[in-house]
This record gives sequence, structure tokens and C-alpha cells, in this order.
Amino acid sequence: MRQRQSGLDLIRVTGFFLVVLFHGFLYNGYYGQPQVGAAMWAAGAARSLSMACNGLFMTLTGYLHYGKKSLSGAIRSLGPVLLGYALAAAISIPVRHFLLGQQESLSTWVTRFFGFRGVYYGWYVEMYIGLALLSPFLNRLLEALPDREVFLLALVLLFLTALPGATPIVLAPAYWVSAYPLLYYVLGTAIRRFQPKIPPWAGLTGALAIAMILGTCTVLSTDGDLEDAVIWQFGDLWVVGMVLCLFLALYRLRPGKALSKILAFGAGGCFGGYLLSNLLDAWCYQACPWHDPKDYWKQVLFVTLPIWLCSMAAGQGLGALCRQKNIFEKVEKNS
Repeated sequence: MRQRQSGLDLIRVTGFFLVVLFHGFLYNGYYGQPQVGAAMWAAGAARSLSMACNGLFMTLTGYLHYGKKSLSGAIRSLGPVLLGYALAAAISIPVRHFLLGQQESLSTWVTRFFGFRGVYYGWYVEMYIGLALLSPFLNRLLEALPDREVFLLALVLLFLTALPGATPIVLAPAYWVSAYPLLYYVLGTAIRRFQPKIPPWAGLTGALAIAMILGTCTVLSTDGDLEDAVIWQFGDLWVVGMVLCLFLALYRLRPGKALSKILAFGAGGCFGGYLLSNLLDAWCYQACPWHDPKDYWKQVLFVTLPIWLCSMAAGQGLGALCRQKNIFEKVEKNS
């Protein structure tokens, strides 16, 4: 059995924290606030940084799946994912129906369940299924390519998916922008193949610098209305830059044994916690009293952090329901 890589667990728990942070901006009134002042600049920078969440997990998928060429193995790996989704939906649907006021007919809930809407953030399960099924074929292609052509493939995917949304003026064909998970997958496989090294401080500084620049651009590009401001999506070039900076800063880290155990426990609850996190953030963010941008830091400390920790604990509990220890860790084994 290969040794678990704590740096990858750190990416998981960091990515999940950014997920919860990003969801906070969906519910705390940020999108209706005038985009003016230092507080909104800081909020915009934090929101921009949080957008690295999905890319971190997609890049991690490519990193972990690289070299796996068996379609049957890829299909088997979906078992824990689908079981986890089913269990999360069995918890989420009654809570949303009876406690959160989302009352629907039985037929509607059945339709939502099979459409991966049984949990609020089920789109990621759909996306992951596609990446997992494509991964054996992508891996064969990537392993057959010489190093230079892997680099060129990454550049082509950047051109097709990340560059079109990089600036207000569309600089490249925008048809393929929704294929950005393929870009992150290829970047993850390239990192696994070439094992690039950068100082962690440099990666973290780079990600924070990009986030602050994006926050500045958002505030300066509008007289106050966010709808008129320059904003970015999960696959856009600057977000890809933050993802790469964070991933490269964290993936080679080797913390001590005690911290490694804590990270392993938290990482084991990230998938289940993600599926269940809406049950907390749907109402906690709206119920908290800190909706003024000057008070967003209180929201992070007293709402985001508890949701993050409680959701990871709930994710571990969801794994226990499967009667198999840490079932969600086995979705993507460290190897």
C-alpha cells in the first residue's frame, strides 16, 4: 500500500473551504451590494480566490487518474460516488422539503434525484462521472504524446476554454468554454507527469496577487452595479492561474504526522460534506447578522469556518452510513 500524500489532502480541505466561502457570496447579499469602497474590494478579492475551488478538485482528479487505462476500473470507481450521492440525496430531499421550504411533488423529487438534483450541488457528480469515464482514453492519448506535445495540448485547451473569458473583449472562439474540466484534467496529469516544483510561498503569493488584481478590476470596472462589472467564471484564464499557483504550492507539502492525520480525516469528509453543505449554507448565511461588507470577515470566522468543519464531519458520517470506513477517500486514492 502506497503512502498517503498529505499535500493532496491539504488540497482537498483547502478546496472545500473555498467551496464554502464561494457559497457564502451567493447568500450574503454580495451580488446586490454597490461595488465601491475598500470593503467591497476585499470581498471581491476573496470571492475571486474562492473561485479556484472547482479547478483544484478537477486538477486533483487528473493528477490522481493519470496512468489509469482500464475502463472497467473507471466504472467501478464510480460506485462509491453514486452511492454517496444516493445517501446524500436521501438526507437532503426530506430536509429541503420539510425544513427549508422547498416543497415539491413526489414525482418532481424523483425526477430531481435521477437528474442529479437530489442534492443542491449535484452538478459536480455529473461532471465527475464524465471525467472518470473519459479518463482511460485521455490517459492513453496523453502517455503516447511526447512532452512537447503535452505542453502544446495544454496551450490549445487554454486557448479554447480559458482565454475567451479572460478579458471583456473576446480574444478567442468561445464555443468550447464549457469544456474547462478537460483543461483542468490535462493540467493535473501534466503536473503528475512532470512534478514541477515551486516554493510554497511563491504559489500562495501568486494566487493572492491574482485574486487582489481581479478584485481591483471588478471594483474599477463599474460605477457600483455588479452586473456592469468585469467578472470571471471557473474556467477563465485568471482563475486557472490561481488554481495552478495553489496546487503547485500545496501538492508537495509534507506536514508532520499529527497534522497529516487531521488532514486525512478532513479530506475523507470533503466529498460527502460537499454534497450536504447546502443544508447548512442555504440558511446559515442568510440568518447571520453580518451582511454589511465591512462585517464579511466576521461571517468568514463565525459562519464559513463552522460550516466547513461541520460539513466535513457530516461527510465522514455519510461514509459511516455506507458501512465502510472512509468510503469517500477511496473515490480518488492517493497514489
